[in-house]
Amino acid sequence: MGGKSTMAALFVILAANLLQSTYGRTYTVGDSTGWGIPANNNDDFYDDWADNKDFLVGDVLVFNFTNGQHNVVEVTEAGYDACNAANPVSTVSTGPARITLNRTGEYYFICGIPGHCSAGQKLNVEVRNGNTTGGVTPSTPVTPTTTTYTVGDSTGWRVPTNNDDFYEDWADNKHFVVGDVLVFNFTTGQHNVAEVTEDAYDDCNTANAISTLTTGPARITLNKTGDHYFICSVPGHCSAGQKLKVEVRTGNTTGGVAPSPPVTPSTTTFTVGDSTGWRVPTNDDFYEDWADHKHFVVGDVLVFNFTTGQHNVAEVTEDGYDDCNAANAISTLTTGPARITLNKTGDNYFICSVPGHCSAGQKLKVEVRTGNTTGGVAPSPPVTPSTTTFTVGDSTGWRVPTNNDDFYEDWADHKDFVVGDVLVFNFTTGQHNVAEVTEDGYDDCNAANAISTLTTGPARITLNRTGDHYFICSIPGHCSAGQKLKVEVRNGNRTSTSPTPGTPSAAAPGTSSSPGTNSASSHVATLSLVFFMSIAMTLFC
Repeated sequence: MGGKSTMAALFVILAANLLQSTYGRTYTVGDSTGWGIPANNNDDFYDDWADNKDFLVGDVLVFNFTNGQHNVVEVTEAGYDACNAANPVSTVSTGPARITLNRTGEYYFICGIPGHCSAGQKLNVEVRNGNTTGGVTPSTPVTPTTTTYTVGDSTGWRVPTNNDDFYEDWADNKHFVVGDVLVFNFTTGQHNVAEVTEDAYDDCNTANAISTLTTGPARITLNKTGDHYFICSVPGHCSAGQKLKVEVRTGNTTGGVAPSPPVTPSTTTFTVGDSTGWRVPTNDDFYEDWADHKHFVVGDVLVFNFTTGQHNVAEVTEDGYDDCNAANAISTLTTGPARITLNKTGDNYFICSVPGHCSAGQKLKVEVRTGNTTGGVAPSPPVTPSTTTFTVGDSTGWRVPTNNDDFYEDWADHKDFVVGDVLVFNFTTGQHNVAEVTEDGYDDCNAANAISTLTTGPARITLNRTGDHYFICSIPGHCSAGQKLKVEVRNGNRTSTSPTPGTPSAAAPGTSSSPGTNSASSHVATLSLVFFMSIAMTLFC
């Protein structure tokens, strides 16, 4: 019996490995060390890390580093050898950075900060086609023992009320380990997160901050042991208690302290206007009617879906709301979709400050209370079950196609796009962009009067109206070479078209998402798994 059990276990392991090998893997560069200057003058640290690993097309490299202290520059072999980033293939300056290996051959990465590459912060990987062969298990970006903490829980990151020790009390008795993530929920323009030294923490001084994040919510990965110090550098905020110290150690969490979940079960995400999104309505009372009978509580999130450059979201006072006046706005978000966390009780007022929009009905008032939602009104989901996220070009991404001007036309052919679907354009910032244009602009490859232009990749665009949508890359020569896309959008549920393989939804932060695999390989993997499991069951019996 013992021999049969052993054989069965071996078959199950082999089947699991076969199934896993059909999907791309995610590697965290340097494992828990992350992407930095190697310690102890070990110039070969990243060379040793990559040694014996089997990288395939579709695998993802995750570079964990602190913004402002490091970056990731893809260079040529000559640039790698000379530690020269003068003519980079691409540069990513925001960490953690995710780079998909989308071709075979050698890849060369360095840190472009002076002196870092020569001190060993450089990585060379060789990528091939096919399934993994050996027994090397890739590093995962977040191990099962790491945790995501929402700083301050439902209160978020703000000046605490009548309690200077609020964030000290919040951190007390929690066990932070390397790899854990802190999420600071705050309104962009009202707060920020500055990592500072101990002295600066004590003095509330950000003159020489290690790094500062100004866009909320901000995610910071704890990538070293010891004490970490964070403050808000807006004058008066730190001295009023908006400061946090955490002690980080190596190893698994211990004890019975449950980590703070990033979103508590009682909070809800509402998509303002549902499928209509945030725009000038055809009915002045549209958003008032939308909010009617909904129960908003502290911690809930409002998602405003709008096209960047056409609309914005300004939080204003009651008088500003009544007068459609954003001159003294509390905050203004200009990039869509915009997410606003309701972090205080009472009435919250939002308008679009583009001239004429608020007076035409693009305004929203919500009443927020403390406690769980009550009654039978179901909140509007941010994405309905019938909507889909499509990755434009699948694994190719958004770039000048090779020897095929019709590549994106072929990609879109036979796909069924509906209002609410999301297009994800994967491209390297600085090398490409996405401009939404008119039909004439599309035909002429002219972005002079673009409806909107997104310059940071990956770019996410929500299809918020029916009809034809036209997108081009406005970099000279790119559109005429085929980097253009037209999609036809309709209302209603999807009828028969499956979503783009590999992109049923966005991956949660800190988790790996499998690159697309074709249906044939998926069926082979499934049948193989069934075959091996059948043998295993036979051996057990």
